[in-house]
Amino acid sequence: MSAKPIVHIYFDAPQWGKSKLGAKKLVTKVVEAAWSKVPNRPKGTVPEVSITLTDDAAIKVLNKDHRGKDKPTNVLSFPDWDSLEDIPAGIGEVPVGDIIVAFETVQKEAVEQEKSLHDHFCHMITHGFLHLLGYDHMNDAEAEEMESLEVKILKTLDIPNPYL
Repeated sequence: MSAKPIVHIYFDAPQWGKSKLGAKKLVTKVVEAAWSKVPNRPKGTVPEVSITLTDDAAIKVLNKDHRGKDKPTNVLSFPDWDSLEDIPAGIGEVPVGDIIVAFETVQKEAVEQEKSLHDHFCHMITHGFLHLLGYDHMNDAEAEEMESLEVKILKTLDIPNPYL
């Protein structure tokens, strides 16, 4: 049994391939880095995650259907568990959920925030993955915990703090 997360990547929009981002390798690297830094993760568990790289049109439909917001967004997460504590320990591979990322929104935000597409994309994958593990930012304490873990994970990938 591999201790590294199992990552399934689906390309649902041609922009990802055209971007020359190397998204397939990058996604796996980011998820592995994130999992390695999550405190109190269940021992003997290998998270399995599906990540779909799509466009604004597709994510807009999902955002409207699942969040009631009729606009595209950067990343959506659909967790299989309510919290990290709910994920079973000691049973090997465990599906943890799905992440959907929209190319145009992530690219636009990267430009607006004066970040590279690479760095912002890595942040969005990290952010989405932490949501699958029960992290959230609905209040200040949750946001502080989640953001500090994101910064720690991104630092291991030589990516600067996205919140500065």
